[in-house]
Amino acid sequence: MKSIGLFASLWWASFMLGQVIGPIVGSFIAQTWSFEYSFYASAIIAIIMAFFVMFSFPTDVKGQTKERKTNILSGLKSVFQLRSARILCLSATLLFIGRALILEFLPLYASSIVKMPTFQVGILFSLISGIQLVSMPALGWLSDRFGRKRTAVLSYGVSAILFLTYLLVKTAYQMFLVSVAVGVSLSGLFLLLAMIPSVASPGTYGRVVGTYGSFEDLGITIGPVIYGFVWSAIGPAYIFLVCSVTQFLAAFLILGIKERNGVI
Repeated sequence: MKSIGLFASLWWASFMLGQVIGPIVGSFIAQTWSFEYSFYASAIIAIIMAFFVMFSFPTDVKGQTKERKTNILSGLKSVFQLRSARILCLSATLLFIGRALILEFLPLYASSIVKMPTFQVGILFSLISGIQLVSMPALGWLSDRFGRKRTAVLSYGVSAILFLTYLLVKTAYQMFLVSVAVGVSLSGLFLLLAMIPSVASPGTYGRVVGTYGSFEDLGITIGPVIYGFVWSAIGPAYIFLVCSVTQFLAAFLILGIKERNGVI
């Protein structure tokens, strides 16, 4: 339990390693051949990984399938009865609305507003992921020593401020500088996941993690809709203001999480 922040950060760091390599390779393929070939390469990798998972990991216990299906509604109800779990889920949606901006709209903003070439945009995203690859384990180590809740509030509060600095970006150099700082502050995304064992009872871990993941996806889903509307109705730069608000609200909500057994 003492090292859960570090373990969660290492899991996320391994995820970020793919995001370091992907933008460089994908943008190189797109610029050398065409964007279509980037999707072909992604499909080939996905097929290879599907076979890898199929033959490398044990299958689920078949005897538990029926019980899981019949208890899914009661399982969800039990999750939302936990106040801290509800806060974690809502905070995840808010934070991943911000992540949606980085994934979906920052490339568009960098290319169309800042006028960065395709390969330079790919380098930018590999740099963001590369910085997070280093900063996540460091933040995980700190969270285990100073508290995951305290570290999360600080991380998300700083990211709320840093997103506003995008409003000042005019050049590619400034875009790189601000994005590196934002990447470091967003390294704390894994901290919500690391807090689950501290707010949920052992019998509800799986349900809380699954529900939490759905709320992450909800943020990724509605984020582009919000940013698309703001971009067209008000102006491209205002998407960063919206994102800053979501990060601040998440930091504020996390203050309401109650500690269980003094570990969080």
